[in-house]
Amino acid sequence: MNPQRRLSRNLLSEARAYGYTLSIWGGGGLLLSQFGTPSTAEVFAYVGGAIVAFGLLALLTFGDVTAEPDMEKKMTATSFVHVFATIGNLLVSYLLTFVLHGLLAFLVVGVQTTFTYNVLLLPEEYIAHLWHRSL
Repeated sequence: MNPQRRLSRNLLSEARAYGYTLSIWGGGGLLLSQFGTPSTAEVFAYVGGAIVAFGLLALLTFGDVTAEPDMEKKMTATSFVHVFATIGNLLVSYLLTFVLHGLLAFLVVGVQTTFTYNVLLLPEEYIAHLWHRSL
């Protein structure tokens, strides 16, 4: 097998999820750093917040959470690098750990991580699109 082709397939399949993984893990790490080991309720609040945000984003985007979107979108390699979405998201999570406490902190950071990451991807992908078109 051609290593470059295999790496290309790996990058294409992982690109959309890796920045979110860094953000959700990083947000959880910031909560752990600030508040220590979470209670069971705090873990469920964090994960539940992320699930609520995904549902809200799906509803806002598709108008119906049962919609079956046809999303055959081409990607450019530039759109793989989610610096703004990941670092911007972690900054918001970090600031929230100083304002919120306990169960509310875990819930809000869970919602915020999913929501903000996806929203911050929009200008990143737009810039990547413009850059690709200008070449």
